[in-house]
Amino acid sequence: MQRSSDSLHRLADHCIRLSRCGFLALASFLLACQPAPPRSSEQVTPSPTPTHPPLHPRAERPLRALARPTVTIRVPDLPPTLARQAQHWLARLQATLPRHWSLRLTTSHDALFHLHSTVGTPAGYVIGGRVFVPVTTHENLVRSLPRDALRALINGTIRNWRELGHPDDLPVLRVSVEQDGYQLAAADRRVPDVAALTRLITPGLFALIEPDATAASLRVLSVDGRDLFRAPGSAPQAPELVEWLVLDGPTHLLPIDTLSPEPLPHPTFTTITVAGDIILGRTVHRIMIARRDWQAPFRHIASELSWADLTIANLECALTRRYSPPEDPYTLRFLSYPDALAGLQLAGIDAVSLANNHSMDFGWLALQDTKEALAAAGIASFGAGVDIQSALEPAILGARTATVALLGFDGVSADWYGATDESPGTAPLDPELVQHAISAAANQATIVIPFFHWGVEYTLVPTAFQREIARLAIDAGATLVVGSHPHWVQGVEWYRGRPIFYSLGNFVFDQEWSPETKQGLLLHLWFRNSDLMRYELVPVIIEDYHRPRLATEAEATIILRRVQESTRALRS
Repeated sequence: MQRSSDSLHRLADHCIRLSRCGFLALASFLLACQPAPPRSSEQVTPSPTPTHPPLHPRAERPLRALARPTVTIRVPDLPPTLARQAQHWLARLQATLPRHWSLRLTTSHDALFHLHSTVGTPAGYVIGGRVFVPVTTHENLVRSLPRDALRALINGTIRNWRELGHPDDLPVLRVSVEQDGYQLAAADRRVPDVAALTRLITPGLFALIEPDATAASLRVLSVDGRDLFRAPGSAPQAPELVEWLVLDGPTHLLPIDTLSPEPLPHPTFTTITVAGDIILGRTVHRIMIARRDWQAPFRHIASELSWADLTIANLECALTRRYSPPEDPYTLRFLSYPDALAGLQLAGIDAVSLANNHSMDFGWLALQDTKEALAAAGIASFGAGVDIQSALEPAILGARTATVALLGFDGVSADWYGATDESPGTAPLDPELVQHAISAAANQATIVIPFFHWGVEYTLVPTAFQREIARLAIDAGATLVVGSHPHWVQGVEWYRGRPIFYSLGNFVFDQEWSPETKQGLLLHLWFRNSDLMRYELVPVIIEDYHRPRLATEAEATIILRRVQESTRALRS
């Protein structure tokens, strides 16, 4: 009967669920079935893997130096990720052994070689490993940890988040996660998996989990300002965040190529960034003209948008040379020239919603010019069109392995700017139209995001109608809901396991007359297929009437507390 090393891979997931004895018996049987590989006179040295510690020098001694033609390896109980790596490595080892040698797995401590896992800097030969990320809740306002603070949380010497900058008394709850997590010594709580972790209602929880297992209800903490999700494929700088799979024993007796390590697992996510309201008219336009810099509004924030696979925003102005911008510094009609799209290109903005109360400020011809200028700049638009059918048509964009449908709905000016069967304009925020358009988009894309322009200006709590529409959208197939228009940030609500971000506030705007109108949020999203695995709200501050920048920690705390205040009001 023909057998190959694929036997190990097909049963890897089953093996990791077996007891230690079951794992050893099944793996030993499959290894015995492997055909001997053809021999070559040349030995090939594998490419080094830079994310692992370097392998130690070893003597070139033949395997024949062993007294018996059996290689015994002790295999302990291993986490699923490390168990899969061990199986793959054992298959490679079997393929390199001489024909008359055998490989035996055992639980005995008398084995010639020992597999084990260790956190920190490994002392033996590394053959694999897994990465962790520190997590807490979104209610915890601490967003980043110095490395020494991470170590103190792991060791249990920091017991309150106030020591790390939280404005209030917030006890640390150290949680051990058995599957896909790290076993903290003397943990305050133990849970079987990440799903159980998300059900804990303690805002101050702390745990270490594998990136692929994270959930959107958890906040991932950066370490020393470095977010592992923003640098895929690289190992953490903190040794505490890697558990290595190590081989101990006389490894110099083994063929060299068996010692090349398995790569560290790094899940691939589809990333989307969403920004709030952008006006390029009025004061913003005059500043760009005066400085002769069409990219001025985005120069301090571009890198925070451009890293994502897909970046979207709400564009609240016309871009045309058909008309001149109003000279009135207080005008409520916003216009700039198509040259201003250089700033959106600098920021890597891929698509904009035009479903708002300013895209039609200068009529359909100016909006048509805007759509054409956007298309020429490689930026998709949605939420407005020549008639209601085209206004409701989603922008369908590819992002890694996902297909994303973006829809825009105008809940502010649709009574006078809204498209009809026979006239151009914005897509009206009508419940029946919303339901139908989202249902249709869900059949075309794996991720569906409606961008609603809605609500009451300068308010913290969404209206009952907004909440009704948001839930209807999710029932119709929306992956999540994003909103803007109030000029203030607002809260987050969960419905059927999907989030609703009611208002991201201003982004590029000239409302300098209050702290709230100078505050905004960037929304970063990480997806695996259609599942939202993580989100992060990043506070921004608008300066000099036109230019957003990342908020300082003190400023960010104020903004995120306002989000929390709005969120609590939604729960009451």
